[in-house]
Amino acid sequence: MTTPTRFTSGVSTQKVNQTLGMFGSPDPTASGLDFEDFQQYVAADWTVTNTTSHATIGLVAGAGGLLSLVGGASSVTNDIAAIIANPLNFNFASTQQVWFYTGFKVTTAANDQIQLGLTAANSALTPTGGMYFNKAAGASTIDFIVRKASTSTTQSAVATLVDGTFIRLGFYYNGKDAVDVFVNDARVYSQTVVTNLPTATNLGMGFGFKSAATAPTTSDLIVDFEMASQDRSY
Repeated sequence: MTTPTRFTSGVSTQKVNQTLGMFGSPDPTASGLDFEDFQQYVAADWTVTNTTSHATIGLVAGAGGLLSLVGGASSVTNDIAAIIANPLNFNFASTQQVWFYTGFKVTTAANDQIQLGLTAANSALTPTGGMYFNKAAGASTIDFIVRKASTSTTQSAVATLVDGTFIRLGFYYNGKDAVDVFVNDARVYSQTVVTNLPTATNLGMGFGFKSAATAPTTSDLIVDFEMASQDRSY
């Protein structure tokens, strides 16, 4: 590894004559940011769905920030375990960039439905609006969905899950007319988004799973982090 370049006086993203021109870090006010590394988890900070109380939602001890959703021995088909930000704190607008980024794994890739991203609700994993990733039960491939008023633009199979292996997914909306999708930090897909962009819809960062019919007792979703950010409106 080469020796990094060191900027001992800091790095600024504002002009020298602006308020934070001499601030030694990039301007932290440039966008609204919600970053969850799951060093702690307080259920009251989220809207939690646990349809039959079979699933356990909690931190993985000693793992350095992992939130685990695991179905119990009594899990049955269509049990849902999910969380979403409370309140819903994002709203797509035509002039504001939006970023989403997450890292997660599941034990059995082709088992349950999983969903991660910005959505209007997670209680049934069938949101009326949002921009998010969804994996159907019985499949290992992940779809990218842009959805408004229950109408979707879907790009199938942007990524493939591997049993017990972490994957990073993300998207970037340019604040105008397009979105890029990333898998393990490589751009894999771009699309123009106009018709089904979920403008004027309150959205929250979150994720969840729905138990499949094949083996519901092995339901799980283990999330390392989630990040969402949006340009300020002024």
